[in-house]
Amino acid sequence: MRDTLLVIDDSELDLAILNEIFKHHFQVECVLDAHRGLTYLKHHRDRICAVLLDICLGRRGAGFTVLHQLQLDRDTAELPVILITTDANEKDVRSSVERGAADFLVKPVDPHTVQERVCDVVRKSWPPKSTILDHPKEEENRPAGVPGRALLVSELTLEESEVLARRWFGKLEQLCRFRPVLDPARCRQLGALSACLAEAYVEGHPEGPLTAEDAALVGMAAAFCDIGMLGLPDPESPQEEGDPRHTVLGYELLTSEEDVPPLRYGAEIALWHHRNADGSGWPQDMEGDAPLSAMLVHTALRLQHYLHYYQGYEDALDRSARTMAGEVGSVITGEMYELLTMERQRLREALGR
Repeated sequence: MRDTLLVIDDSELDLAILNEIFKHHFQVECVLDAHRGLTYLKHHRDRICAVLLDICLGRRGAGFTVLHQLQLDRDTAELPVILITTDANEKDVRSSVERGAADFLVKPVDPHTVQERVCDVVRKSWPPKSTILDHPKEEENRPAGVPGRALLVSELTLEESEVLARRWFGKLEQLCRFRPVLDPARCRQLGALSACLAEAYVEGHPEGPLTAEDAALVGMAAAFCDIGMLGLPDPESPQEEGDPRHTVLGYELLTSEEDVPPLRYGAEIALWHHRNADGSGWPQDMEGDAPLSAMLVHTALRLQHYLHYYQGYEDALDRSARTMAGEVGSVITGEMYELLTMERQRLREALGR
């Protein structure tokens, strides 16, 4: 039975996003370059449902070369290949169709749309009952010891969570070398500020919904709140920098089918950290207040914004807090503002002052 979706893309972030989108439908195999992809195809071609292939693998148009190789090999000529790119133009679309591609997708992809199109291609390409789409329980019934998609364990100690967060942050720093849209130093500072506010909340609400361990997890997760920005095209103008799509991309990337606390906090923070106290902001199509973790990070983000604005002043923290007083009720809640006024010393320590 064909159960594998092969994704060939030189972006680790895009591979992670596509894996999250399709992991409930297929066994997803992700590779970073054409050579590894072709090697995997050689040994597992009978299990592959379709190939998602980035056009730009190190250089523009390299994906077309891979497509041509697949078309020439009679063992892989029938495999449906779906081309993906961040910079689509009419010439690329026409060329992909002429060269035998089954479909053409543009990143950043909409999760629901891309699921429908890829699954439709798979169903049209293979006989009934021959793919995992016709046997949805097959993955769940996989015998113990037989390789399947890797699952994260649901119970992690705080120390293990810290190791996981450091590993992810290391990957984030690597990605930021080529996409300066995110500053790792600011991400790290945001995590420290968010942890301070979360710790203060726990101390003021000993019977509340957060524990001291939760406060530490919120601080870890806060550093990744804007990770979805790495999946967006570079803005053509400063006015385009506030793209709400990064919240959904971040949520999709950090959502896990297992209840892993660092990822659970990371996902909800990524989705809700731009939600204001009065209900404005993102997400716009969801009702209700933002989760407490996201409210804490949202407050830390506002504080970080004003600290940058007042940089150079000895009393930058005090000036920032006074400015944020005017945002109570509209941008931040009164409760969040109280944390700022009560925890100046803790925040100064987090800022290294």
